[in-house]
Amino acid sequence: MRKLFITDIHGEFEGMRKLLAHARFEPGEDQLVIGGDLVSRGPDSALALEEARSLALRHPEHVRVLTGNHEEMMVWHYEGKSDLWLSHAGSRTIAGLNRLRDRGADRWRDVLDWCRGLPLLFEDDEFVYAHAGLDPHSPLTEQDRETLWMPESDFYGYPRELVLERTGGKPVIHGHTPCEYIYCDGARMNCDLGAHTYSIEEERALALVDLSNRVYYVYKTATGRISERRISFWG
Repeated sequence: MRKLFITDIHGEFEGMRKLLAHARFEPGEDQLVIGGDLVSRGPDSALALEEARSLALRHPEHVRVLTGNHEEMMVWHYEGKSDLWLSHAGSRTIAGLNRLRDRGADRWRDVLDWCRGLPLLFEDDEFVYAHAGLDPHSPLTEQDRETLWMPESDFYGYPRELVLERTGGKPVIHGHTPCEYIYCDGARMNCDLGAHTYSIEEERALALVDLSNRVYYVYKTATGRISERRISFWG
């Protein structure tokens, strides 16, 4: 069973679809973990959200979806708790999601309930998956939701040994902070290549990481082209 990871899709449904097709993803055979931030900024947040939810509901043993801080903010907005999302790219996303909402109140309630129930972490026999990172001072089952907002500098400020002690020796696979390329320092691997978020528009990309074969597929949002790269370091 291949282990695949994709994160910070940010409405890039076309890139998500093409990457999964390029990798010949088989939802009944491969494991796919989606690391959160399906929505905001990109052109098709509703489609990305619906596709991830559909895959997870149809293949619950093989497709796992984590929450991100943008799902958190989106739920807050629609529950009337906070409009923080609107100032964090939600204003460019809300029209598409409102069209999804307008298709039926019950269906939209199901989508929100699903988003509200998404976990912070997922763990298998080799890796721990998170949106932004974790606090190694707290048990994995007691992580604070503030970890959804954890800056990369904070997470990578922890000694590798401390992180691995908390995870039982398993590297943490995550996203949240856009980076230029993917590497593993032995304890952490950031897989967010900044689809619709990286500061240099020409370099914005979405990555699908094949953890089993230590390669990743890169979809450039500016060109629609897909390339393959090796993970540069594995501690």
